[in-house]
Amino acid sequence: MDLENGLVGWESADDPENPHHRNWTFSQKWLLMTWVIIMCTFSPMISSICAPGTSLTLEEFDTTSRTIGTLMISIYVLGYAVGPLFLAPLSEMYGRAVVINWSTAFFNAFLLGCSLAPNMPALIAMRLLAGIGGSAVMTIVSSCIGDVFRVHERATASAIVIGTPSISPVMGPILGGFISQYLGWRWAYWIVMMVTVPVNVLMFWYLRESNHPTILERKTRRLRKDLGRDDLHSQLEMKLPPREVLVRSLMRPMKFLFKSPIILIVALYVSTVYGILYLMLATIPSVFQDIYHFEVQYTGLAYLGLGFGQFTALGFMVKYNDKKVIKLRDENGGKFEPEMRLANTIYAAPFVPLSLFLYGWTTRPSIHWIVPCLSFFPFGFGLGGIFIPCQTYAVDAFLETSASAVAVLVFTRSVFGAFLPLVGPVVYETLGLGMGNTVLGILALVVTPAPFAFMKWGGRIRRRWPVDL
Repeated sequence: MDLENGLVGWESADDPENPHHRNWTFSQKWLLMTWVIIMCTFSPMISSICAPGTSLTLEEFDTTSRTIGTLMISIYVLGYAVGPLFLAPLSEMYGRAVVINWSTAFFNAFLLGCSLAPNMPALIAMRLLAGIGGSAVMTIVSSCIGDVFRVHERATASAIVIGTPSISPVMGPILGGFISQYLGWRWAYWIVMMVTVPVNVLMFWYLRESNHPTILERKTRRLRKDLGRDDLHSQLEMKLPPREVLVRSLMRPMKFLFKSPIILIVALYVSTVYGILYLMLATIPSVFQDIYHFEVQYTGLAYLGLGFGQFTALGFMVKYNDKKVIKLRDENGGKFEPEMRLANTIYAAPFVPLSLFLYGWTTRPSIHWIVPCLSFFPFGFGLGGIFIPCQTYAVDAFLETSASAVAVLVFTRSVFGAFLPLVGPVVYETLGLGMGNTVLGILALVVTPAPFAFMKWGGRIRRRWPVDL
């Protein structure tokens, strides 16, 4: 703070307005996290909650194409690809809270549209728009963690805040199966809105801003009014015209995508695994209904293996990831490197191809259905062990612009998650489950060494190609 020279900053290192880790209390930090956890749980749930009821939806709209049914599911994830490209930079410019609140309202509005859709094209369009709105909190949550937690606390916070909602796409079909069978597929949207609409209203009142430049800008405006000094400006303010600031902010994710090789490589790795996940989510209902004759309400139970696997990975990350980072930092002379976040990913990655091989060759009428269900467990564990550290890595490597860095991860994985499932029916019909999953398993096996490469060369690549934002 230097008012004599017109600079507005923090009063001191202990300024209670500063969300820096020393100043916000434990309860203040976790109240913020609680709001975003709730929305991060229900937003991705919508991506898959309709999967078990796909046959009922197709029947109501007099459609028989499995590709259309898959598109209905995956189009929501395409919204996750579009939204972060402008919502993430807007959160860096105008603040986390305002973007999360209004995007969530947008999300709820189009959930209502889904529940009232008169035909399949309308339902697909409503799901796309709902996905755009629901993507904001999923992208910005990592930046909120970076705003308020210390380096050695972020892995634990990320495991809880990011890891818990990562189970949602798996839990969605479990709930969706029973809802679709007994109440109808439209009720899946109504029931989610019974939670998300009241929470959205409360968030407008109680979601606290954590973005440092936004807080200082508000403080500056307040002091200008109170002191009658129009010369005051924030020490974090960009010295550019508002239009140029907006354009630069909106271009930031694209700069990361095309000018930061390390972010692009990490994003492609995560996206490959994420795309395979959504291919599995989209095809599991037809596989278990056709081969094992599951009724609609029980189809979602096939996803439990994935859920338990991710939950186990969550516990593993909470217990070991921060400890591993501290150990590596101490071995490095007390110097922290963001790539240290990815150490445990090396152990999680091999579980993904293992799961695909097991799933492909155990799904047949002669083998009990519990075996392929159990084969999903290692995939869930591998996914959680990859997804959480990679997203935390983007925050640590590019802290001030982490929302845009994470937006690249969300964009690429969502593109894969939206389009890879569309080829699933063709692949499985042509090659069969065994060979089809073997092809996917080989693909996953090829990228399995990626975390080791990130650890060995990631820092060198990151420093060699810095991004001028």
